[in-house]
Amino acid sequence: MDSLTLVIAMVLSGFVAMFWWQHARYVRQCPSETQIADTTSAPLAAMTHKVPSIAIPALMTLTLLISSVGVYSITGRYSDWNSGKLDENIDYLVAADITKGRLAVGKSPENEIALLNLAQSYAAGGMYQDAVTTLDQLLALRGEDAELLGMKATAMYYRDQRDISLATNLVIARALALHREELQTRLLLATDAYLNGRYQDAIDHWHILLDNQSQGFNRASINNAILKAQSKLNSQN
Repeated sequence: MDSLTLVIAMVLSGFVAMFWWQHARYVRQCPSETQIADTTSAPLAAMTHKVPSIAIPALMTLTLLISSVGVYSITGRYSDWNSGKLDENIDYLVAADITKGRLAVGKSPENEIALLNLAQSYAAGGMYQDAVTTLDQLLALRGEDAELLGMKATAMYYRDQRDISLATNLVIARALALHREELQTRLLLATDAYLNGRYQDAIDHWHILLDNQSQGFNRASINNAILKAQSKLNSQN
């Protein structure tokens, strides 16, 4: 059984059990109240002698079940909640951004800003295939764009468990053909080289990136990365 279904069932069962427990407790108290009433007056005895009906807890149980199902069908993912793909570890703010982005794209499917924001939110949430798909939609609208291709290549790289596949290489080639120093692409190539111990290749990619005058980035951090890679390279030699 799905964990969400189990939790919902347990919570509802707890409330239902509480209703019936309170009803049973009240019923048990009725005889003692009746005995007290018998020692006082007949009218009072007649009032307290009535046994509480099960209609009240039954009605409360039915109301709880109907309202729960009704609220969930309106506000929840009734048709596809069990097939959700969001990473359970995604920060709730990122998840909110993804939801907001989906709504924006749903209202304006050809809005480039909305598509870009959604792609970035997907990537931030680790939903790399969704990021790739969204970037493909954006590329179809905008045409070949070095920055978008760099973002797509990066999403493909992390989707494929940090592996530069043939398909990713083709996207990288398209990006660099448009802009040799493209930020995302050079960062991707440098990162992959560094992680795989190819420190000189990483240094070369970072040096090329430093020639980039059209995209903003932290040059000090790139220089620090070069120094760190150079230190590792020297230790190898």
